Amino acid sequence: MGKMDQVFEKLKEVIEPTTGKDIVSLGLVKDVAIEGNKVTFVLSVPMGANADELRKAARHALLQIDGIDIVSIQIEGKKKIEPPKLRLTDESGKGKILGVKHIFAIGSGKGGVGKSTVAANVAISLKQLGYKVGLFDGDIYGPSIPKMFGLEGMIPRVENDKMLPVERYGVKVLSIGLMIEEDTPIIWRGPLVHKAYQQFFFDADWGDLDFLVVDFPPGTGDPQISAIQLVNLSGAVVVTTPQEVALADVRKAIRMFQKMSVDVVGVVENMSYFRCPKCGHVSRIFGEGGGEELKKEMGVELLGEIPIEPLIVKSGDTGVPVTAYDPESEASKAFRKIAARIAEKIEMKAKSVL
Repeated sequence: MGKMDQVFEKLKEVIEPTTGKDIVSLGLVKDVAIEGNKVTFVLSVPMGANADELRKAARHALLQIDGIDIVSIQIEGKKKIEPPKLRLTDESGKGKILGVKHIFAIGSGKGGVGKSTVAANVAISLKQLGYKVGLFDGDIYGPSIPKMFGLEGMIPRVENDKMLPVERYGVKVLSIGLMIEEDTPIIWRGPLVHKAYQQFFFDADWGDLDFLVVDFPPGTGDPQISAIQLVNLSGAVVVTTPQEVALADVRKAIRMFQKMSVDVVGVVENMSYFRCPKCGHVSRIFGEGGGEELKKEMGVELLGEIPIEPLIVKSGDTGVPVTAYDPESEASKAFRKIAARIAEKIEMKAKSVL
């Protein structure tokens, strides 16, 4: 956990006595900065609360963090606290999204392995298999789902203080990319990423879904930690390519999920092989056996292999993922097989804990 995350976790232990809620969830903390061994932030004091007591409690909490020796707190004027919105929680105490049965993530250890392509096509494949599906583009720093689904320029409507996902190919979609101009860089630190995930999960009207697919950014950073802290993930799927350099990174992603008690449903090997359209000969351009090696080494299932097909790139670039563009292509059949196996494993696990 990064130092900024530790700061917010400690501040969540400070309770505002007039409401019984912590000062972070009440929105009383802002402008947090860390410089070396020093933490500074602005603390808004609610009507009727004791500023000195809150300051003292916050300082005491933060000084428990290793490497933090100085805490500077600027007190802001009295703030009226709005009644907190009710939020459902599951048995683990994490947030529960009304109407959503299962949430699972698709991640990767590194960029460039086709993670978002897999997420888009798995979501559509689940829909084709008869499930109700949503897709949250959680790749905050490089959202590509709007382009893959042909949604550029579309802004989600808001009704009753809830964002309404945009629907395409039967899948409900939300992405930060729908709310910013194309090519605008997103330079966010941990707390802003956490807040964004919170809003996309709980301030959106996802309706009734069997599966909400979360497309993570590559790597093992703040977005992954935020999602796992906010909701109870039913599992995670990790995408790789056959090269050894990609496998080294995917091992880290698998260990991250396992360390945070998220079940790794399995691995998808993308760009696994190329089948010659004329003679049918299969070439393993990037090597072979990587998925099987991970299965033996780490005990994770190889869910399937996705071939290299020009149609996958072409269809994604034109806003129609291959599973929607040509459902009977070799790649589409592979995606449907993978989606069916993911659904089977997640549903079996859910039944086993009842």
